[in-house]
Amino acid sequence: MKKDFILELKNVTKYYGDELVFSDVNLQVKKGDVISITGKSGCGKSTLLKCLNRLENINEGEIKFKGIDISKISPIELRQKIGIVFQDYNLFEHLTVLDNLVIGLLKIKKYPRNESVRLALDILRKVDLIDKKDKYPDELSGGQKQRVAIARTLLMKPDIILLDEPTSALDKEMKDSVLKLIKELVDDNMTLVIVSHESEFIAKVSDNIYTLNNYGLEER
Repeated sequence: MKKDFILELKNVTKYYGDELVFSDVNLQVKKGDVISITGKSGCGKSTLLKCLNRLENINEGEIKFKGIDISKISPIELRQKIGIVFQDYNLFEHLTVLDNLVIGLLKIKKYPRNESVRLALDILRKVDLIDKKDKYPDELSGGQKQRVAIARTLLMKPDIILLDEPTSALDKEMKDSVLKLIKELVDDNMTLVIVSHESEFIAKVSDNIYTLNNYGLEER
């Protein structure tokens, strides 16, 4: 049976003022696909990810999620469907690990607190961080922060997860722990769009690898 595309980009172009970031980006992603995007620093890889869930707006072209133009979907709804894990984690420094996970379930999903805590504890066990539940972000290593950020996104049960340089600035041990978790997401048939320079790793997990430049995506 033919699989429908869960995400489609057609002639997507982005400017900052008069400066072209990228143009004519075309991409089709099916459910369960793992797509990796590489390219030189400053070529717009992170900006492209942000365009996929409307953290940035495009200037030309169209992006469709399950056949619907994302400009027709509210940002809050879209970001539950297309979650993003940022390079700098974006954790709330004044909240414990557990509360960093629970807050989205309470405020966005409107789950009761007892259910939110149960789900958060379950995901912390999955990412091997249950012993860190009462710690604050500044008490964690970079790899632990990244796994918390991924866990927080997983809790929202998105259809797609965007990963922006998930292993940037991590030492080998921390990097390996994050890559192990990403490999588990791949094995669980999660749809992923990854921006990464980890060429050896993405070669193992990706269905397709593209290089981004000013004039679109070039398949490797």
